[in-house]
Amino acid sequence: MTMEASAEPVLEQADGQVAAKPVRRRIRPRDVRWIRAAAELVGTFLICAVIYLSYSFGQLVMGQPSVVLPVLGTALTYLVVTAMLGGVSGGHFNPAVTVAAMFTSQISMVDGLIYIVAQVIGAIGAGALAVALIPVSKSVPDRTWLMFSVNGFSGGSPAAATLGQQHIAFGAPMAIVVELIGCMIVVAAAITTLRSDGRARRNHALYTGLAYGVGVLVTYPITCSGLNPARSTGIAIFAQSKHMAVSPISQLWLFWICPLLAASLVALVIIMTSIITDNMAMRAMGAATDAQLVVQVDADAQAQAQADAFAPGAQAQDQTAQASSAPVQTPVADTTDTAAPADTTAQTVDVSSLSDSDAEQDADAGKDAVAPANAGTIPDLQVEPLHTASETEDNSDDQSEDKPTEG
Repeated sequence: MTMEASAEPVLEQADGQVAAKPVRRRIRPRDVRWIRAAAELVGTFLICAVIYLSYSFGQLVMGQPSVVLPVLGTALTYLVVTAMLGGVSGGHFNPAVTVAAMFTSQISMVDGLIYIVAQVIGAIGAGALAVALIPVSKSVPDRTWLMFSVNGFSGGSPAAATLGQQHIAFGAPMAIVVELIGCMIVVAAAITTLRSDGRARRNHALYTGLAYGVGVLVTYPITCSGLNPARSTGIAIFAQSKHMAVSPISQLWLFWICPLLAASLVALVIIMTSIITDNMAMRAMGAATDAQLVVQVDADAQAQAQADAFAPGAQAQDQTAQASSAPVQTPVADTTDTAAPADTTAQTVDVSSLSDSDAEQDADAGKDAVAPANAGTIPDLQVEPLHTASETEDNSDDQSEDKPTEG
């Protein structure tokens, strides 16, 4: 059977009937690893580029630093990009989210490492673009633009200049606390809106955007809102040579440790919660099974009780039938046994003390004594349904043998 190459294959069974056509599995972009990695790279590039440019240009142009623009800009950026590419890669765009997904088995270790590399590359590309687009002059150097987009604490904080006048600084402890809180919010929102196989749910983009907005609201005055190791790394590499007040690379460790620690804590809570709920579900199933067994045992016991309740009635009926049949047979045996002694007595009297004439009279009297006894048993014999004619003849023969002979 020849077919064209473009036609769909048809399977034939041995009896000549045409079997069902094989279903061709549709390959989706998320099924190809390098497409998912490319989506993570592009998404991280877009997010970081918007953050770098909006933080730098917006704050400087407005003249007075404000937290409103970073909060709205970050939240909307993550929401839009995640909605665009989340269906392909799951919408991580953050190494902390990827690490948490690896711990919770929502993504494999190999894919997770590829995601992290792609995210860092995308952030570095965005940093290079932002530094290249910044206008520089003698009165406005590079560090003036980058101080609002580079993550740092203490002297590298966005509020360092304002707080320095009051001899106050946001040190590392405060930076660690706020970054941990913000990263836990972001990671928890991202992980709980992913399916078990790593696919993004419908509300993943919305919850992710809102979580980043809350995180920026808490962390921006202190650390310029890290929340994402890739975002912190991309701008720190190119700001290192721009004569910043504090070396961005020297403070980069905090913006990797805090997000990864937050990811580990969130994953641990999710795993423990899953274990507890699974144990509770197993206990509930065991209790339901035990209850079902108890109900089954009760049903069996009730059925057995009903069977036992009917059994004595049947036995009573059998005993009643036996009792009703026993008196029918008993008088026959008793009558026969009673007739025999009467005959024996007659013979004894005849032999010991009477003459021949008297013996004849006594014999006749013995016959008369036996006859009523037999006559009295005739109705009982007629009631017995089991006696046959042959048995009646045998009984009559036995009675005739018991009678004494004359002379």
